[in-house]
Amino acid sequence: MKPATSLLHRPPARSMQRRMATAALAACAIVTAPGVSLGQSFPARPITLVVPYTPGGTTDNIVRAIQKGLSDQLGQPVIIDNRPGASGNVGNRSVARATPDGYTLGIMPTTVGTFPLMSSTMGYDPMTDLSFVGTVAETPSILIVRKDSPIRDFPALVALARAKSGGINVGSGGVGGAGHLVIMALGKLNGFAVTHIAYKGTAPAVSDLLGDSIDAASMAIGGVKGQVEGGIVRPILVASTRRSPLIPEVPVIGEYGLKGVEGGVGYAIAVPAATPGEIIKRLHTALERVLQDPEVVERMRAISFVPVITTPEQARRLIEEQTATWAPVIRDLNLKLE
Repeated sequence: MKPATSLLHRPPARSMQRRMATAALAACAIVTAPGVSLGQSFPARPITLVVPYTPGGTTDNIVRAIQKGLSDQLGQPVIIDNRPGASGNVGNRSVARATPDGYTLGIMPTTVGTFPLMSSTMGYDPMTDLSFVGTVAETPSILIVRKDSPIRDFPALVALARAKSGGINVGSGGVGGAGHLVIMALGKLNGFAVTHIAYKGTAPAVSDLLGDSIDAASMAIGGVKGQVEGGIVRPILVASTRRSPLIPEVPVIGEYGLKGVEGGVGYAIAVPAATPGEIIKRLHTALERVLQDPEVVERMRAISFVPVITTPEQARRLIEEQTATWAPVIRDLNLKLE
């Protein structure tokens, strides 16, 4: 005998049909209302902007410079959520895995495409799991020496490195960062040896530089702005193809007739890959307007960044180009984020 089929908790057929019809109508109403597109109706609630580093750091300062403007442009609060860890990949991964509805954004370095080359345990792929709203800002990487160093310019540094057994000792704020990649690439391209000393941030690197433990340091200008302006350290090179408006008196590598790299530190806003195009367009329009605000430009310059406006497509191309630039260096040096 077949067991009796329990009717407990089973709604009548007509009731079930009514519920299904109501749910379908509600879903349609969420997707679109008459005469209203996704872009026009978005956002309807607060937006979270994930910062994959600690509060008070360079990246956090950039976000706080644009936070109010974004809130004003979007008509909703923009809430900063600091999620540090794993060289930024804890926060980046949370963005990649978020619901693709435009309510979770992330700020990421434009070198984010290189991360899979240095780690096999990230849990996401930046180029397939993320879409990019646009770039935000950039700052140049610079090479500095002590104020009393006999090294007066970059050619003198190269000459010392070629004459010194084992080359020069150069510190940076960490493995795989722009400062590290820049000095190793310059050494490789111009035929001089470098021993890289990795520090947990710019402060200990500068401390050892001032204590004569290392010959030079390579890092973003934002991390040593006070020391540069105070004459404590001497900048001898900007790792760029053109002089920076933030430090226009310092030469770039091409001016010496040597091979150079574009080693600036840039940041972009990202969303989950499946985020609708209309929402990305709405976010981009808001970001573009904020970055044109004179007050925002001034706040950016105060922390040694220059606003950079790009389309979503241009932002992706920039990240792809930087990945292609740094991939050979990362592979040659066998750099790892773990």
